[in-house]
Parts: sequence; C-alpha cells; structure tokens
Amino acid sequence: MKNLLPILLLLVLFSSCGGTDTAQNSGSENILENFSFTTDTVVVNPGEEIINLSRGVRNGSLDESKTYFYLFDEVTAQMNKINLDQLILEEQISFEKEGPNGVGANYITTSRYLPGEEFLFANFQNTGIFNRNGEKVQDLTLKPGDIQVEGLSENAEYNLTNQIVFSPDRKWMYSLPGDFMEGTNQLAKIKLESKSGNVIPIPALDKVGDYRILLQSDEIMSIYVEELFLQQIEDSYFLSGGTVNSIYRFEIGQDSLKLFEFDFSIVPNEKEIPVNNKVSSQKEFESEMKKARGQIGFDKLLFDENTKRFYRFGRIYETKGDDPDAPLKAQVFLFAFDENLNLIGETEIPELDKVPSSAFFKDGKLWSYVNVDDELGFAVFTLNFN
Repeated sequence: MKNLLPILLLLVLFSSCGGTDTAQNSGSENILENFSFTTDTVVVNPGEEIINLSRGVRNGSLDESKTYFYLFDEVTAQMNKINLDQLILEEQISFEKEGPNGVGANYITTSRYLPGEEFLFANFQNTGIFNRNGEKVQDLTLKPGDIQVEGLSENAEYNLTNQIVFSPDRKWMYSLPGDFMEGTNQLAKIKLESKSGNVIPIPALDKVGDYRILLQSDEIMSIYVEELFLQQIEDSYFLSGGTVNSIYRFEIGQDSLKLFEFDFSIVPNEKEIPVNNKVSSQKEFESEMKKARGQIGFDKLLFDENTKRFYRFGRIYETKGDDPDAPLKAQVFLFAFDENLNLIGETEIPELDKVPSSAFFKDGKLWSYVNVDDELGFAVFTLNFN
C-alpha cells in the first residue's frame, strides 16, 4: 500500500453471520401506492459570515434533537453550527490544523458531531475526538503495528478509520477498513482501551467490491468504487451497500449480524451485469462506469422518528447525451420499511431525476441539501401517502 502513495489516485464515489430474514411486504398494502409530495426550499442566513459549500455538505452531521446541523470548513478549520429551526448560522467553532490539538492540515475524511458537542475528525494521518474548545480529548490514531485486529488484511490496516461509529460509552469502535484496491470489505470491531479486536465477515455485501473498477496506465491510476454505509440509528447499527438491497443490523459488543434480504418488485434486488474490474484506458474506464451506474443502486437508510419507518432511495442513472457537462439524471425509486425492517412499500418517483442529496428526516419531513446561488439551502419534502 505504501508504494501506491506517490501515484495519483482518483477515488470516485457515487456513491458466518447471525440469522437471515427474507423481509417480504408485511401486508398486502403498499403504503407508497398513492405516494406524492410537495416541496419548499429554505435558505440559511449566514449573517456577515460565509458558509463554504465548495465540497457540498457530504460531511455534515446533526445533533440528537436535529436542531443543529454541523458543517466543517477545511479552509478556515471552523465548524459551522447552523440552527435549522431558525435557519441561521448561529456560531463558527474554531479548531487548529496542526500541533497537539490539530485536526489535520490535509484532506479531512470525516468531521462529525458527537453527543455532548464533541467532534470526530479523521484523516489518513491522525484521528481524534475534540471538544468545542478545540482540545483533543481522545486520540484515536491507530497505526499499523500498534493495534491487533484478528483477520485484518495488511492493506486494510491503513484504512482503519473509515466510517467510524462508537458504542455509547466509547469503549468500542466499529469501522469499515476494506481494501478498495482488491475490492474486499470488512467490518472491524475494536476495543479502544486494549487496541485489539477482530474482523466480522459481511458476505452479503461482497457484491459491493465486485463493482470496483481500476484504471492503471503510465499517467494515472483511477478507481471507481460503490459505497458501503455504516450507520448508527437510535440504539442499533446498520450496514448496507450501493449494489444490493440487503441490510445487516447488529448490536454493540456482539459478533453476530442479522441479515435482512428483500424481494423488490419494481427494480432488481442487486446489480446483475458484471463489469471489468481492471482497464487500461480512460475510454474503457468511462464505459465500465456507465455500465455500473446504469444498473440499480441504493442509498443509505433514512429513519423518520415520527412514524418509526425506515426509507431507502434507489436510482438507475440514464445514459448521458453528447454534452459531457450535462448533469447526470436518473430514475428514482423509494422503498419503505417498518421499524422491524419489514418491506411495506415501494414506488418510482418520476417527478425526481436525482436522489435527494445528503437527506435526513426532521420533524416528519425529509430535508435535502441544495445550493441556492452559493448559499446553503434545503429542499423540504412533505410526504403524502393518500
């Protein structure tokens, strides 16, 4: 892995084990049969400050009440604290880039709110938890040789902080240190005090790695990978992937995962047409990406606390025309599940040509990031089921 560091690497993101449930529709009724929605757009007032949207809000995160949306600005090393009830930039919390309390001067892979208004920052050099005064309260930098994770592949040791989640007492850490060069994916369970742990297989998501596309030439190395999602939702933890509709659920401290599989009626349950994993030209690379994106893909789980329902978007990208700068459009689908992950609804949404971006539920409505003339905005969807 070390030998690959000098190579220009373009990471393109588009985004055994326990029991298994084949989760059919729990009743004959499809709750999304008459689904419709209305949309309002709201814009955050930044006052005299600027909210930098050059990287969108991919790393934005919410507090427990979903009153505050936190968005880190890598240029200024400030965390924007945005009040969603009042739609104002309430505060900018400053951090240092370097030094003992530094969050990192290079690309920040993770910047996320934690309970108690602490923040997780991670990059390829260091990882830690910081308080709102900018002080590092816990160093989570895990270097190869300092940690013992049984079953972890050598290359995955350099990716241990990918998609970290913690137990409520922060004694356990879970992450997805897959080796994207080989297309392997793993769930790592680590006890932080002893810096030891083990790998839990996730075979139902192996197909995510099957859609890795590697371009190697004398000039550049480029990689296209489909996403894996590791989420904490209320008191449970979930694993899912972009290529298949299966979902794992697990509890902290356990090595067994419960697998939920679904039989969708309006789209395939997974990508079906294979791609060439290694190509040698940009033309081949783009052709294989088009093949992957032209099949069904799934986003992460969304949870509506008001109805206790889960939702998940799916999309099939359309073929682009002759204009390379034209926006990528897609067929968009929505799937609904009850709190036990029984499938209770599915529908296509022809009114949308892309999946809502960085979406979350707040007060029973679906919020989605939009850029409004370089100001932070949200499309707020009111969902109707009658």
